[in-house]
Amino acid sequence: MRLKNYNEDLVLETVKIVLKDRPDIPASRSLVLDVAAYALNRVPPKYITSERGFTREFVHDGNGEEGERLVNVIELITLVNRAVDVVARRRREAVPARRPVTLSLKDEDLHLTYFYNMPHIFGRVVDESSGQPVIDARATLWVNDQVSVPAEPGWHNPITTHEQTKGYFSFWPQVEMGQSETARVDLRVSFEHDGYKPCDVKKSLKVTGDFFVHDYIRGDKLLDLGTLPLSPA
Repeated sequence: MRLKNYNEDLVLETVKIVLKDRPDIPASRSLVLDVAAYALNRVPPKYITSERGFTREFVHDGNGEEGERLVNVIELITLVNRAVDVVARRRREAVPARRPVTLSLKDEDLHLTYFYNMPHIFGRVVDESSGQPVIDARATLWVNDQVSVPAEPGWHNPITTHEQTKGYFSFWPQVEMGQSETARVDLRVSFEHDGYKPCDVKKSLKVTGDFFVHDYIRGDKLLDLGTLPLSPA
């Protein structure tokens, strides 16, 4: 179970929204994190340890009066705007006045780097006729036509179904990176077994970029491929 400050995601999302309306501020990952740190140090933390805690916190916030919630949102946006001003001013002051600073348009620091946290993918393979789980089926996950690298040690790709898991398989692909707020990701899971015909399952996802890598499984990042029948060879 992982301890998490519920307000981290809220503040980071607010920073992203505010920076869209601040073309005067060159956005970079380091600036986003500095602004978020400034704001988070000025709002009380709300800690949760599970997806249930997140849901409970969300429901609790939704029980307030609409006017009260609006004031809270406005206060947070105001705080983040102040944080942007403070961080930007400190960065300007840190640059020696007599030292010219040239930045190449190719400099990565001029662009936000987004992390596309991939879903936890799972499903089950069964015999088409009997509906019984297929054991020793080899499942391989492909992301954008490349064999995916697991996000954490202990996750495997390819993976072989076992009797203990009753034909279930699961993947946790590593994070992808880019400079767009969203990305289109093509997933393909291929199945091989000596007694069955090869089979592919394809999914295309639109993934929203985050400012950091999630090193835990999120309840809103689950992809159930369902029960997949394999035809005998």
